[in-house]
Amino acid sequence: MARVLIYGAGAIGSMIGYLLGQPTEPDDRKIETVALLGRAPHMQKIIKSGLRIEFPEGAQLLQFKYCFRNLDDLKESDFYPELVIVCVKTYSLQRVCFELNVSGLLQGRLRNACFLLLMNGMGNKETFVKETGLPSDRVLEGITTMGAKFSGDGFIELKGKGKTLIEDKICEKKIYEKIRQFLENGFRESGFEIEFIPDFKKHQWNKLFVNSVINPITALIGQENGIVLSDQLSLTVQNIVRECVIVARSEGVETDAESVLAVVRNVAKATCHNTSSMLQDAQKKKMTEIDSINGYIIQLARKHDLEVPVNEALFGLVKSLA
Repeated sequence: MARVLIYGAGAIGSMIGYLLGQPTEPDDRKIETVALLGRAPHMQKIIKSGLRIEFPEGAQLLQFKYCFRNLDDLKESDFYPELVIVCVKTYSLQRVCFELNVSGLLQGRLRNACFLLLMNGMGNKETFVKETGLPSDRVLEGITTMGAKFSGDGFIELKGKGKTLIEDKICEKKIYEKIRQFLENGFRESGFEIEFIPDFKKHQWNKLFVNSVINPITALIGQENGIVLSDQLSLTVQNIVRECVIVARSEGVETDAESVLAVVRNVAKATCHNTSSMLQDAQKKKMTEIDSINGYIIQLARKHDLEVPVNEALFGLVKSLA
């Protein structure tokens, strides 16, 4: 069993905390191996009443011993994480790096911890390694198609189980084997899929393709993921995919528009009733992750002197929502 800190316990982060925090004994009252770090009102509600997860078959409640509002709370506790799962929005990653650097924890109780960046977008690992100075072999990346909605402090709704993929380098060191087994057990015992894959970049690009279509369209139209399958949006979806594939090929990614379009449609079907994270952010008038999704495609297009007008239009429209 590993000790895990969920850094950014929002919708997805709280759900991951729930999956990894299942009690080993029926009479366990509070989870001690998984700690949550998130917004103060959310943490306070969990401390008082527990974390409530609404599943299609009913609600589940889990109590956590450790709920931190910030890194100072962690420093004052007796919790020593072996794995830190970072689940923040991509635009908050540099703030996380700053907080870690200022806290001194990277030289203290986190000096031997591994970090797993379970986030949308691309380039997160490079940013994290550069800003923290950590060796790259202590930083892993993962992606998930799990759908979760933050419905109130202390309350998360599961909208779709999806699948979580983590780069296979997690098994290169002995400590990684322990972490890998802990993650696999936590997910699979709860009926969730998790896989450790060697060709992680390929899957990361597929996630970017999917997000580049589903996220901005649902945010702008205000409907669930299934809307991208409508006949009225067929040409728009094809054009988004075509532009993304051209950019990906310029970056050395071997793919084609037909196979990418099939991936996008399959995910949209499987998550047709999900509310995308970008739509949730747009509804709350919050900043979105558009910069690290379509914005990333635009950035690479400019690097290769390519034109991506549909992605640029989506980018500008979504930016105007925040």
